[in-house]
Amino acid sequence: MSALLEKAASPAIINNAWRKHRRDKAIWRIGVSREEMKPHMVYHLARLCEELKSGNYRPDPVRFFPVSKGDGKERIISAVTLRDKVAQRALLAVLEPMGEAVFHENSFGYRPGRSIDMALAKCREHINCGMEWVVDADIKSYFDEIPHGPLMKRVRALIRDPKVVALIRRWLDVGVPRRGFLGEAKGIPQGSVISPFLCNLYLTDLDRALGKANLPFVRFADDFLVFARTRADAEDARKFVEKTLRRLGLALHPEKTRIAKCGPKVSFLGRKLPKIRKRPGEGGGR
Repeated sequence: MSALLEKAASPAIINNAWRKHRRDKAIWRIGVSREEMKPHMVYHLARLCEELKSGNYRPDPVRFFPVSKGDGKERIISAVTLRDKVAQRALLAVLEPMGEAVFHENSFGYRPGRSIDMALAKCREHINCGMEWVVDADIKSYFDEIPHGPLMKRVRALIRDPKVVALIRRWLDVGVPRRGFLGEAKGIPQGSVISPFLCNLYLTDLDRALGKANLPFVRFADDFLVFARTRADAEDARKFVEKTLRRLGLALHPEKTRIAKCGPKVSFLGRKLPKIRKRPGEGGGR
């Protein structure tokens, strides 16, 4: 018996997970529509609880469909069944405290008690401390490229519960398009409840490396900024980020990553960055 799965399958946690998704229009599971499930909701939720506790739970196959991006390219979105969303939400409630114990303080995305406003406040703090330049970073196809092997190594190190680890592995296996026979398994499903948690877990290595190198940064899931006092420092910071991401099997997007001076021309999380405030006595020209 897995203590973590038993806790996730408790009536209180399953009920709370259901409440978060009760307006979701996804089918309950393959072969059972949302409308067919609703009159028998108690039965289906109780059955889900039992399957999680007994280890008999298996996720449904995930449907994939393309969504056009602003640059004319397409992004593959995963259509997860409602049953699997509720199961992932329940397990996430148990895993979040474990993640919070190891996640970096400068990571703000999809974490309890943290928000976009808090991330932007930290950006202003760095700018007001004289960090005039920024590496505006974009990881190339992050959700599609994150390698399963190294990710699962970090999952096992954090969770140490073989049944939970196996369940997360099954979600990953059904949640990304199949690759070639010899192709490395990559990608975490966009549209999956547990994906942002896995995103934060995998990029914690990047966070720690930046912190150890004394490079101020703010990260919100796979979007992040690295701050520097001079352009030369920012160039060095970019090289450090590239090297660190390479070790993680990832890369910066060459066209979307840039070095810029802080100000309204730089946007982060849909907001414009402020200019650096000159202190009394500092000259404006150079």
